[in-house]
Amino acid sequence: MADIEQAVEFSKEQKKLIKDIVEDDNFTHDDWNKAEKKDELQALRSHIRKHYRDKQLAKCSYCKKDISVQSAANCQVEHIAPKEKYKKYMFHPKNLCVACADCNAIKWKHDTVKSVKTGERKKYPSSSGAFLLVHPHFDVYTDHIDIFSGRWYVDKTAKGHFTIGLCKLNQRSLEFGYFEPDEMIVLAEDLRDAKAKGSSALVDLIKERMRRLLDE
Repeated sequence: MADIEQAVEFSKEQKKLIKDIVEDDNFTHDDWNKAEKKDELQALRSHIRKHYRDKQLAKCSYCKKDISVQSAANCQVEHIAPKEKYKKYMFHPKNLCVACADCNAIKWKHDTVKSVKTGERKKYPSSSGAFLLVHPHFDVYTDHIDIFSGRWYVDKTAKGHFTIGLCKLNQRSLEFGYFEPDEMIVLAEDLRDAKAKGSSALVDLIKERMRRLLDE
C-alpha cells in the first residue's frame, strides 16, 4: 500500500470549476491565489487540504514532520508534478497532497516527472516508475528513506536520494547539529548498520559532522 491510500474526490460543482480553470488559456499557476474565482478556489483548496491532512495524519509528505492541524501556513497544498510546468495536472487527485512550508518552498517548481522519448505526456502517470521522487500516492516512504533520531535522512533507493536532495531534508541537522553526545554515539551505530546495508555515502558525511561536533 502507498502512503496515501485514498485520493481526494470532488463534487460536481468542484469538477466544473476545475474544468473551467484547466481550459482557461488565461489562467496560469500565478492565478492560484488571485483569480476572479478566488472565493471558490479558496474553498477548493480548503477541501483538498482537509482531505490530505487527514489521510496523511498531519505529516508532511516529504520530511514526515508535523504540519499544522488548523493553519494553512504550515499545511500547504502541494502539487507533486509542479503546477508551474503541468497546468493540466493542477487538480489531478493523485498529483495533490499536503506539505510543510519548508518542503513546499524548497521543492517549488523543480520537475519530478521523468522525461519521455515521445514528447509531452498526454495523461497523468499511473505508476511509481514515472516519477523521480518518492510519490505518496504510489510509494511507501520507508521503502526509500530511513529517518534516524527523527532528524537524519538516509536514502535507500535512487528515489530516496532524489527526494532528500530536492527538499534538502538534512539541511537543518547538517547546519545546526541538534544532538547531545550520547545520542550521537547511538546514531553513529545506527548509521554504520545502514551503510552496511548499502545506504548512501551521505552516511559518511553525517558521521564526519558528528565527529566534529563531539570534538568541539
